[in-house]
Amino acid sequence: MLAMTIGSKEQEAILNLMHGKYERILVIEAEWGIRYAEGDMRPRIEHFHDAVRAYTSGVDIYAKHSRLSVEHLAYDLAILRQIQERPVGNINRATDKSTSQALMKYTGGAPASKLPPQGTRTELAQHYRDYTVFFAALFAEVADRNFKSRQEEGEQQLADIGLVEHILEQLSNGQMDVATAQAEMNHVEMDDLRERIQALLATKKLNAREKHEALHMLGQVEKGLKDDQKRIDQAHTSYVTGQLAVYEDAKDIVKKLAGAGLNLAGKFLQNAMQSAGKGQGKGF
Repeated sequence: MLAMTIGSKEQEAILNLMHGKYERILVIEAEWGIRYAEGDMRPRIEHFHDAVRAYTSGVDIYAKHSRLSVEHLAYDLAILRQIQERPVGNINRATDKSTSQALMKYTGGAPASKLPPQGTRTELAQHYRDYTVFFAALFAEVADRNFKSRQEEGEQQLADIGLVEHILEQLSNGQMDVATAQAEMNHVEMDDLRERIQALLATKKLNAREKHEALHMLGQVEKGLKDDQKRIDQAHTSYVTGQLAVYEDAKDIVKKLAGAGLNLAGKFLQNAMQSAGKGQGKGF
């Protein structure tokens, strides 16, 4: 696997190509009023390019609710693949003043209401095909890091719950006093959980009802964590699967890049494809 850092020449080459595709798509979608969803006033490509903007601006790639979370990226990749089959998507037919004015920013006139001709649709699909390949390669590492970081964090949080349950059992059975329990709670990394249990222990000796309520609360937290882990695992699988499917049709793009003298971008894609083929699902 090729070691690569943010801002490398290979990565910058891909980003430049992505931005070029973005600009071509933007013109077509602005002209024909193609949007990501009802109520979205921007051309559709803006939604996907938000991820590029977030990435190049240094957004935290490890956060749960980041624009670069594995869930967001997997969803985007799935939609990008669908667009190649249905390049038109949502046509803006809005007539309200606010929406029309917003679209005039891109079109310089009123939004379109007819389907673009077949040639335009074919061109749009081709631009999206290339953009999707670049997207899959650029964000493969990001999706992988977000997934692994949050997976490890989730495992640690589940371990915290197990430790709290053990402390409560020891305390209620008389095998541990409150002072020792408070000290053991300092090993729990989940701040809110640690503080809630320590506050409970600080009031008085834990009785049977309080123990039951605490264990019930822990069970709910554990269920939520396991549900989160299931979601991010499914999202990561979706991204990697989608990435491999995209690369199946991308070999000719590498050749075209090399033929056009864009060897750095071609090298980036080639290494991304090789890494994905080995099950690593990485872009760099």
